[in-house]
Amino acid sequence: MINVGSLFAGIGGFCKAFELEECKISWANDNDKYVKKTYELNFKNRFIHKGIEELSVQSDKLTPVAILTAGFPCQPFSIAGNRKGFNDQRGNVFFEIIRLVQEFPRNDRPKIILLENVKNFKRNEYILPVMNELNRIGYWFDERFMKVLNTYDYTKLPQNRERLFMIALNKDYFENVPLAFPAKIIDKKMKPFDLFDFRKKADEFYYFKEGSKYWKLFKEKMDLYEKPNSKKVYLLRRWYVRVYLNGYAPTLTANMGTGGHNVPVIKDRWGIRKLTLRECARLQGFEDSWFKIPEDVSRSQIYKQIGNSVSIPLIREIAKICINAIKEIKHK
Repeated sequence: MINVGSLFAGIGGFCKAFELEECKISWANDNDKYVKKTYELNFKNRFIHKGIEELSVQSDKLTPVAILTAGFPCQPFSIAGNRKGFNDQRGNVFFEIIRLVQEFPRNDRPKIILLENVKNFKRNEYILPVMNELNRIGYWFDERFMKVLNTYDYTKLPQNRERLFMIALNKDYFENVPLAFPAKIIDKKMKPFDLFDFRKKADEFYYFKEGSKYWKLFKEKMDLYEKPNSKKVYLLRRWYVRVYLNGYAPTLTANMGTGGHNVPVIKDRWGIRKLTLRECARLQGFEDSWFKIPEDVSRSQIYKQIGNSVSIPLIREIAKICINAIKEIKHK
């Protein structure tokens, strides 16, 4: 069985994807106390609750893993943020990944490092230091080893979500040839409303009060676009409502946890409401049958956790490629 370690694990998007592909999650790490509650409710493997700056291979007894995943903080690199990049402390944690990998004896270092961040991370001032550091510590990595993948194009999930995926290969095991990324899915069957609950009224919390400021903004737009057999998803962008006409939901973000208008909005027969926590989880591929939402964590924190996560079906496709590459090594 292939062992996987996960840094910046969040609520376990990477972990679940690799687990579903029959890998063993040896350990996971995150510094968020609310994430810890959600993660430990859903996984049995070891979870280390501390900042990566405090994490140590020796003192924390980290076992070697074949694949290391790290969806490190995107806020310093996002076009929606201040774009301070590596001048932001949250951006500098990438170099802690490098430090941690180097703490393993050379023969025990991950064979594959899988990184994820926002599309904007491809800018030279961000990606060139990453290339230099990964090559310096013995990994093949250049522009051929990365690709922007949209959840909507590569899975059946109806969410528009572009993320940059980077797969670095250990030079001791691989030639200087990148792994192939997943192919686009042409036949799409799922629509956003396949994942939403319309048979029963949601909790009153999710509905905008009739006549309120946001209710008025959404109703004005919905009056133009809502038809009996043609429902849409809406989102407040600053002070205007955007309607999504292309058959997908907007990108779920961590900002969903900072205010109701950041959550995608729909209309059901009971009123105008935000997507529920469960509906947002489904848009990321967290299935009802196995994903538990903790009762002692606030809705705002759960929204944030889901928005910060990855789309599990997309990670599964990447996981298959990484797993096959590891298996080929064993057969050589």
